[in-house]
Amino acid sequence: MAHFEDHHRGSVVVFCVKQGFFGMEGIMSSLTTADLTAVIYSSGKVFDGLRTGRIDTENFLRSGSLDAVTSRSDLALLEDLRDAAQFVIDNTGRVVDADYVRQVNGRMTRSAAIHPGSLRTDDQQIGVDTRHGRHTPDAVTDEDLQRIVDRADAAGNAADRALDLFVSLARAQPFEDGNKRTAIFAANAVLIPEGRLLTVPFDEDDPGVAATFNDLLARAYLFGESDAVKDLLRRYGITGLRTQ
Repeated sequence: MAHFEDHHRGSVVVFCVKQGFFGMEGIMSSLTTADLTAVIYSSGKVFDGLRTGRIDTENFLRSGSLDAVTSRSDLALLEDLRDAAQFVIDNTGRVVDADYVRQVNGRMTRSAAIHPGSLRTDDQQIGVDTRHGRHTPDAVTDEDLQRIVDRADAAGNAADRALDLFVSLARAQPFEDGNKRTAIFAANAVLIPEGRLLTVPFDEDDPGVAATFNDLLARAYLFGESDAVKDLLRRYGITGLRTQ
């Protein structure tokens, strides 16, 4: 039985591997999008300004309840994040390649790109405004996208691969929109078979946590300084996978 520390709650999460009571396959087969609430909620909050609370987000994922979803934009965002999470769950164990990444982006049909899953072009001049300046990377081809995935796959253990994949995809901005969301779900596809999740650093009581993350990610974008944001994610973003 493997133990992973949950840095958000200061407790130890117990995850049963094949030698445990339930086995990896049983846990994977019982996963639902509600088990990925922490990923969906934190990415929605930090990346897109989700206004729905955490408990209400989980209620939506469990039952479809709209009782506390007060805007169409929140509903569209939650539906897209739910569908991306479901794709990852349905494809647990599948090799993460360029086509996989495109399909993750393609699940976000309501709140992201006009052409979900399609790579952007240089003519579109799509970029990201940060406190350090505007980041407008060159458009990527399918071959470029596969090279990004391959480089991440050679990064080391599962955590290293997931972190490298997240930062590299976010920095490359391969799609018209939803790039960070795509990156976080692709990274989770690497971690979930290990019994872990990658969430976005966020604290309801301390906005400085998300601000620090955004600042370090911007430095990775513009200056290639990726170690600091990876270290932050390693310390505060990687958690044990809880199944209900």
